[in-house]
Amino acid sequence: MKVAKILLLSSSVLLVSCAAEKAEKVAKAEEAEVETRPYLVLCLDVEEYTSPESTGMDDIPKWLAETMTDVGATGSFFVIGEKARSLEARGRRDVIEAMARHDVGSHTSLGSIHPTVTEILEHASFDAGVETMLENEGAGFDDLERIFGQRPAALARHGGSYGPQLVAALSKMGAAYVYSPVSLSGHNAVWFANTLNFHGEGDFGFFDDAYHDDALFDPMLAALDEKIPAGTRGLDVVAFFANHPSKVRSIEFWDFNYYRGANPGPEDWKTPELRPLESMETARKNFRRLVEYLQSRDDIELTTYRDMVERFGHQPETIGKARLAEIASKVRKEGEVVIAPDYSPAETFAALAAALTAYGAGGQVPEEMECRRPFGPLQRPPREPGMAEVTGAEALELARRADGAIAADGHLPHALGLEAGEIGAGSLLALFSQVYLDVVEDDLADTYAVVAFAAHPTENEAPIVEEVRGCKEWPVHREDLDMTDLVEMTRLQMWTLKPAVAR
Repeated sequence: MKVAKILLLSSSVLLVSCAAEKAEKVAKAEEAEVETRPYLVLCLDVEEYTSPESTGMDDIPKWLAETMTDVGATGSFFVIGEKARSLEARGRRDVIEAMARHDVGSHTSLGSIHPTVTEILEHASFDAGVETMLENEGAGFDDLERIFGQRPAALARHGGSYGPQLVAALSKMGAAYVYSPVSLSGHNAVWFANTLNFHGEGDFGFFDDAYHDDALFDPMLAALDEKIPAGTRGLDVVAFFANHPSKVRSIEFWDFNYYRGANPGPEDWKTPELRPLESMETARKNFRRLVEYLQSRDDIELTTYRDMVERFGHQPETIGKARLAEIASKVRKEGEVVIAPDYSPAETFAALAAALTAYGAGGQVPEEMECRRPFGPLQRPPREPGMAEVTGAEALELARRADGAIAADGHLPHALGLEAGEIGAGSLLALFSQVYLDVVEDDLADTYAVVAFAAHPTENEAPIVEEVRGCKEWPVHREDLDMTDLVEMTRLQMWTLKPAVAR
């Protein structure tokens, strides 16, 4: 009888336990479903300042903004500085105030005027390019803040205007980079060049040439029923490109004036061919339909990039001993430069160098360290090391020198040399990882093998490089634009790449 009671009690406990476990799984599944609902940002690129006021181009961003306000939706207006200055000069406070009810970001200060951002950075060094972007785009930020009453939280790429130096400059300006060519699988929100980057998905929106005609607009709107769930699944943040306001009216892009390196003054600007003025009533109606449709969906959350910066813009300020050991172990196990979910390879490298420096000085590994965020190396690290092994004491000396270089330059060293030859940053990361795992156990070995290692992380490298190279094809650019240096610099800044996580 006692055995039966015990068995009955055990069965009851098991049933309760299973029910609780099932409930917990359901709760977690429901929570995951909520957490994975992607953020969707309605984006509008406000650019055109070349057409005469009589064309009514300035009125379009006004009624777009007013429509969004009326529907109770919001989004991000990315405004070229020259457009904002034009609105100010024309006395269009009505347009400015309508847009200012939403998020206003920068679309670069001078847009398509040559030299473009990419042309300026084409052969600039990393640090010099950063300083130039701080000056140029900082002035654009100042103008936008004065005109719209809000400091831009982000700068969005205009056409093919890109350079890792611009992205790095934004880190110093406290702003994010939108329509970035950089992403990771499942993460359109990433950290790159120490800046919060939002990759732009090209599959959503682009209704520019359809708003004015129901026959064109209706099937595009209907297609979103399948396109949105299929295209947003598993993503964190999605850019929905609503339109270029000027392109709602014009048949061709306004900046054809600047194609292939042309740089006309105002007296030579040509007005693009326009759609009939009466078609704008249809366009306005259809834009409202689009915004109401997006607002009605329960599988996305409409937001702004300003809000996304708040949600994704945090990073860990310290790195603990145990976490650093986990990443070091993964580096050794996988034999590659590892992008951790919470720390970039550059942050891992810097923490290892600092920890080993502390160990060399005092015989102990710190329990927790400040997380430093150096930029990637300034030149390509050699893959093959100049020696097969180093002593334990030499490994600690290399770590001390790496730590000093990071503190002095703000960059990872591309290589460090001993009498026998140079060791590239990737091989140093592998070496420091192994040495760290040993000294955590207070077991520094007499010698360590120095292995060949990649010059930079390679995760998602191919699509990133392809998109960067594609910037050359923007029709505004000079046909002889050389993307070689910018592609290489992008690869080296992949040391700073990691996912961004919402809080």
